[in-house]
Formats: sequence, C-alpha cells, structure tokens
Amino acid sequence: MEIYDTHAHYEDAMFDKDRFEFLDGLVDSEVKFILNCCSDVEVFDTVMEIVNRYDFIYGSIGIHPHWVTSTPDDYLERIRKLVKHKKIVAIGEMGLDYFFDDPKDLQKRIFIEQLELAKELDMPVIIHDRDAHEDCLEILRKYKPVGILHRFGGPVEMVKEVTDWGMYISFNNDLTYPEWNKPHIDCLMATPWDRFLIETDCPYASPSNERERRCDSKDCANVIKEVARLRNVSEEFVEKTAKENALKVYRLEDKL
Repeated sequence: MEIYDTHAHYEDAMFDKDRFEFLDGLVDSEVKFILNCCSDVEVFDTVMEIVNRYDFIYGSIGIHPHWVTSTPDDYLERIRKLVKHKKIVAIGEMGLDYFFDDPKDLQKRIFIEQLELAKELDMPVIIHDRDAHEDCLEILRKYKPVGILHRFGGPVEMVKEVTDWGMYISFNNDLTYPEWNKPHIDCLMATPWDRFLIETDCPYASPSNERERRCDSKDCANVIKEVARLRNVSEEFVEKTAKENALKVYRLEDKL
C-alpha cells in the first residue's frame, strides 16, 4: 500500500516529545507522502524544519481560524516569504470555525486576505470550515480557489458546488465514528472520484475503535479500507485515486 496523507499536523504539540524520532520511523514505511499543514505563526519554523528534513514531506503555511486573535500584523508578509520555498505547496489551513468564540469578523478578514494572497501567487489553498458553511461558501464563491475543503462534513450541496469549479474534498477517520459520521459519509458519496482525497488531520481522529490514541499518517490505511467498503470499490482503486489526486492538487505530478 502507498499512503498519501494530504493533511497532517506533525508540528502539533502532541508530537513535541518524539516528533523527529517518530517521523524517522516513517521513512521506510508505506507512507509515501505527507502534507504537513500549518496552523499559526508560532509553528511556521517547525513546519519548515520538518519539510527540510524529510524528502517525502511537503508543507503549507497559513493561519487557522482558531489562532486569528494571536496573529501579528505582518503575518501575510511572513507567509509570502515562506511560500517561496520549493517544499511549500499550498497556503493554509485557513477558513472559518464558529464552534468556539473566535471573533467572526476577524476570522473572515484573515480568511479573505489569505485567499487573495493565494490568488495572487497562484497557489492551492486548504480550507477549514466548521459550523460556518453559509459564510464560508459565500466567501469561496467570490474567489473560487483551487484547493481542498478538508475533513468536510457539511452540506452535500456545498460539495457539489465547490467540486464543480475544481476543488477537492478530503476525508479521514471521521467516517468511522457512528456519533457523527453520517454527514461525512453523505459528502463522501457525493464527491466525484477525480475530486477525492484522504487525510488524517493527525494527531487527531484515530479510527473510532482506537479513539484514545494519538493518530498518525499510517491511519490513512483505515480510511482507504472504509471508503472502499462504503463505495463498494476495491481498496487498490481508492489508494490509486487518492495518490493521483494528491499529486494533482499539490502540483507535484512531475516531482514525485
């Protein structure tokens, strides 16, 4: 099996004690590609250290909506500088999250500013949308970016609309949690194969039968298995499709 994890967070504090020891152990594993997604300015340096250290790990740089209140005024210039690096292949993750109390107006401003930068630089984006579907879609409609709506379990109509203009939808082990998996499964069933991706969002969202442990990229194998079961196709087909789409969205078809 070849695993292409399109969204992981090895810069997360849950990996602070063994980050590089753990990643060293993936070098000769079935994990062939990781996109280490960024969350805030404080971890920019860690993301860069990871992508510089491992040939099979690429990265993104951006501001997650949970960190908008601690984002410095010069954050866009910092992003602009770092995305020049050959291993940084997207901007994000960015978006809206209304689950907590982060100020909505500030979330929207920083989201829009990052979308405008991505458009200027012609780079794909990684979108986070939690409990903010209407506002998120309204903004996305204006810019119609290329990129990924990650770990998505919102309206099926939104899946259909954004994939029509070229976005991808990524799925993880949320599919296995009976408490909340129905919207994720509905979105999976509505996603065209040429717009389908897998991810972990690790260290979060291990398979539901192992939910207490830290997640990692190897858990994509369970996502592949679950998608194959739900859509009645072979695991080999899911694996191959996820790989091909990952290389397309991150524009790495001629590099890997």
